Amino acid sequence: MRQLVHSEALPAETRNWLERVVDEEGTTGPGLPDATAQGRGAGMQRFWAALRTVARDRLVVIGIDDLQHADSASLQYLLHIAGRSRTSRLLMVFTEALYYRQQDTAYRTEFLRQPNFRRIRLECLGPDAVARFLAHHQPRLPVGEDTAEEFYAVTRGNPLLLRALQEERGTTAGTSSGDCLDPGPGETFAHAVLTCLDRSGPTAAKVAEGLAVLGATATLDLLSRLCRLPRTTAAQGLRALHAAGVVDECHFQHPAVCSQVLDGMDPEHRQQLHRRAATLLYADGARASAVAPHLLALERISEPWAAAVLCDAAEEALADDEDGVAVACLELAHRVCEDPGRRIEIKVRTSVVLRRNHPSAAETAAEELLAAVRAGQAPPRYTTAIADLFLAHRRLEEAYEVLVRGPQATAVAPAPAGPVRTAGAGAGAAGAAVPAGPSAAVPDRGTGGALMTSIVERRFPWADGRLAAVPQQGGELRALPARPGGEALTSRGGQPWRLLLGPRRGDFATAAEEMLQRSALTDATMEPLTSAIKCLLFSGKTKRARYWCDVLLQNTARRGAGGWYAMIAGLRAEVALAQGNPEEAERCIDAGLDRLTERKRSVLACGLIAVQVMAQTAMGKYEAGARKLNEPVPEAVYASAYGMTYMRARGHYHLATKRLDAALDDFMAVGRTAQRWGLDQPVWVPWRSDLAEALLGTGECKEAERLLLEQISRLDDANPRIHGISLRLLAEASAPGERLGLLTRAVAQLRLSGDRLELARALCDLGETHKRLGDLAQAAMASRRAWELARECGAEPLCARIRLEHGEAGWGTGPEKTLVDTREAKLSDSEKRVAALAACGYTNRDISSQLYITVSTVEQHLTRVYRKLKIGGRQQLPIDLQFDLPETA
Repeated sequence: MRQLVHSEALPAETRNWLERVVDEEGTTGPGLPDATAQGRGAGMQRFWAALRTVARDRLVVIGIDDLQHADSASLQYLLHIAGRSRTSRLLMVFTEALYYRQQDTAYRTEFLRQPNFRRIRLECLGPDAVARFLAHHQPRLPVGEDTAEEFYAVTRGNPLLLRALQEERGTTAGTSSGDCLDPGPGETFAHAVLTCLDRSGPTAAKVAEGLAVLGATATLDLLSRLCRLPRTTAAQGLRALHAAGVVDECHFQHPAVCSQVLDGMDPEHRQQLHRRAATLLYADGARASAVAPHLLALERISEPWAAAVLCDAAEEALADDEDGVAVACLELAHRVCEDPGRRIEIKVRTSVVLRRNHPSAAETAAEELLAAVRAGQAPPRYTTAIADLFLAHRRLEEAYEVLVRGPQATAVAPAPAGPVRTAGAGAGAAGAAVPAGPSAAVPDRGTGGALMTSIVERRFPWADGRLAAVPQQGGELRALPARPGGEALTSRGGQPWRLLLGPRRGDFATAAEEMLQRSALTDATMEPLTSAIKCLLFSGKTKRARYWCDVLLQNTARRGAGGWYAMIAGLRAEVALAQGNPEEAERCIDAGLDRLTERKRSVLACGLIAVQVMAQTAMGKYEAGARKLNEPVPEAVYASAYGMTYMRARGHYHLATKRLDAALDDFMAVGRTAQRWGLDQPVWVPWRSDLAEALLGTGECKEAERLLLEQISRLDDANPRIHGISLRLLAEASAPGERLGLLTRAVAQLRLSGDRLELARALCDLGETHKRLGDLAQAAMASRRAWELARECGAEPLCARIRLEHGEAGWGTGPEKTLVDTREAKLSDSEKRVAALAACGYTNRDISSQLYITVSTVEQHLTRVYRKLKIGGRQQLPIDLQFDLPETA
């Protein structure tokens, strides 16, 4: 009542008199003595008489906020005035918070008994009212419909929150439709939220804290147990929060409000609530994903069941592609777990999950496990899983070291260390040492073959029953350890890849296709799926390999798995290079590297860079390639399969820039590594043709010829690309009289492979050979085809070579060639085959011998082709005809 009588709106004389009345009679309040009932009645009578006097000549409005906080004596004064004000010009307006527990609730009934009493419940503003509010307070800025909806979503029409948010976002509230409100309100909004909770009463504030901690798992029963409140009391708090517009049932209307409640809590109290929530949820049998967030919020965990719950929660998170949550759960589980063996298992799983987005961190986790293996801290039952981690990163030496320390040690004995050698120099350096890895980790050919058989078993599980032993003349066929529950695998001379790439390889490609069709992409299937695509690539099924790469790229992009995306992008770039498209390969690598945001360079990133350097070298981007090669490379790269790719790329860069000695060093290092690891198969690592090309540059034709013949002998009919490359280089190493036949065969093989760039190189060599033999017409046609292909591939060095050989006139200076749509022409398969060979420069007689038809039939087919394509002759045949045939490999 003292606040009322001190109002400046009262006349000074009346105010002074009312103050004396209050002072004389006294009211219950802080520092004031309790008055007797009789004295207080007289005081209230005089107080009302004074107010009635004031109201005779003016309207008097008494406004009181937060009536729930009024003391008992003040409420008696107000009830006395209300009961006598029916005929006076007096209006009394009170506000009070709903569901606030008052000290004296009897006055509510007394007010309701007054005939002139009206109770008005103020609801929160609706979306339309919010839009009008914003328009009124920001008349100069257009308020879009989306803006009003965003404000309503955060505040639910609570005027206090709405005004606070409007003040903070005053400059953005009028943004155009479609712009989103900043999801993180600031200090003003936070203060408004806490004020709103405080005005709703202590029970509501306590319930709000419980809701914020429980999140989506909140129920009335769980909330009452967490807050240690009776169920009816907790329900009352919920109603108060609902009336304030901050909750809907048992959940906050907007995460911003929940965040502000959490931030406003005492840290120690918040920890207590999270611990209590975790215990309650675990006791109720809730899902691990519901318990884990509370465990993650704790600074100290002593619960014995925590590690198991966190591991289960990680798997549930992975099912929803929330690998960040999964990693956090696994790392915490590793810290709190007391079982050493279980800790190793958790670390293995962590490394696997990290590959989705953080390959460098995954490699670090694997290295920590290797240290545990070396220290004898890893139980033998986990050595296979740890080895698989290194195999997934293509780090073969570490995988071997783990295997020889585990149960496989009896089957795969350790071998002497391979020598440390100097490989080709970096792009700008004089030389670079290639580490040999751990001294006990470099196997020879025999032990390497046994290891690679073990790798085949794990990386190609879908090829069960399809691996066939392929004995060769003069070779010894020896048995290798049998897989559990399966037949023994065999290999010859430590080269188990012959099992995969031998005469039955068509069956293997079919198995790979089946695997890709029926398997979803998971941590467990990532390696088999990528290996399946590799097998399609090695089998010459480049179109299918490209298709499946694109499918997996879309999958990983949608799921936000950057590490997986980068790995598939690298594979997609390899396919593009196999199709003679270095420009596309470079784009794929750029997209893959963009997904790798880690500062520390991973072995995977170096593998991607190697493919990119190959593409840049083919396009003549030597400066870009040099910059990539001059970047530091982790030592672990050279102990991995990516190291062979890296050294090959560096060797081709040196070869293109005329650093032949450095190129020779790199290619020889690749060959030694491939032989040591039992990977010496041309479709996997065609190092012999690489080395032969470098030897041809130094004039060592005999040694180059020997290497090429050896490589050809290791190939079968299902490897047209490597076969064609080998034949092209063999022609260069052979006598002039033998070149034309070899190059003709090379063109035929490369046409089947679909590699446009290698076909362009073969056609270029064919044109030069025709020119030296005096057949200028055939030379011009072959060279023209080569130049057109090279231009399409973006291979500027090859284009420059062709222009230099045939002069500048007519090469790249005229108008673009008119494209012919062979699809609309509807050529038959027979016509396509004849036209494709003719487009490659084959004569009619050559075509007849290739296709086993008469020369007359060839001429008839070509005549119909010219008519359907509306062209004048074979020189106008579109190059695409060479690649419009179904894959035959």
